[in-house]
Amino acid sequence: MGAQTNQSLVATKDFVSGTGGNAMDLAEGLFAAAVGLSSSPPLRSQLTDSSIDIALRRRLADRAFSSLSTDVKGVIADTVALRWSRPEDLQMALEDMGIRSAASTAGASSDVIGELLAVSSMIHGNPDIELGLGSKRAAPAARAQLVKSLVAGRVCEQTLAIVAHLVTDPRGRRIGAMLDHAAKTVADQSGKGLAVVDVARPLNASQKSSIEALLVTRFGRPHYIAQRVNPDVVGGARIRVGDTIIDGSIAHRLQDLRGKLAG
Repeated sequence: MGAQTNQSLVATKDFVSGTGGNAMDLAEGLFAAAVGLSSSPPLRSQLTDSSIDIALRRRLADRAFSSLSTDVKGVIADTVALRWSRPEDLQMALEDMGIRSAASTAGASSDVIGELLAVSSMIHGNPDIELGLGSKRAAPAARAQLVKSLVAGRVCEQTLAIVAHLVTDPRGRRIGAMLDHAAKTVADQSGKGLAVVDVARPLNASQKSSIEALLVTRFGRPHYIAQRVNPDVVGGARIRVGDTIIDGSIAHRLQDLRGKLAG
């Protein structure tokens, strides 16, 4: 992403918390707006053209999304007033805010991050489902209905809304990448990073606490720990945070030792 988009995305985080209406309704409205922009590249370009007066861009957005609620249109108006590196980034911002808004309504007993990652694993584990959800021939509504039939009743309403939106409006992205990004966004909304930890067996409380402390020291904030049992790890743990990998597995240590001995 460009510098302008990165700066604007920081500002949009406040837009989500600044509305006084129903956050889930806001999320659904923002998702609808993002889908609407998918079918109108000219509108995307106009709403992100910095040579067009901000007031005019806001009026264009108000007319284009006239059917949406006042709260949703207010957030969109504030968003189009910002500067974006690419027209597509406006659409990404609306989706990002929709995910954040939906996640903010989840109760303490809901694990939206874990559910998003579990849905991703389930889809990757079934080639037929992955093919069906990724098919460009399938209508967006059909893809949404398929995923709802698979996960409804197994995840909370917030997770269901996020997943249904993503498969409706993939924009050339792979389903796994979309769900992983959504999980990171939800974690960030709660002030955390997302760490995927590959282990030979589930972590005990002490091991998990040690990893949590390591991540706070390394990245300066707490992280949601997503555990994946991986027999290739053998022992120890391999931690991935974004593009950063901290490999403390026994297999890695042995490989490092062999390299030192050979050298």
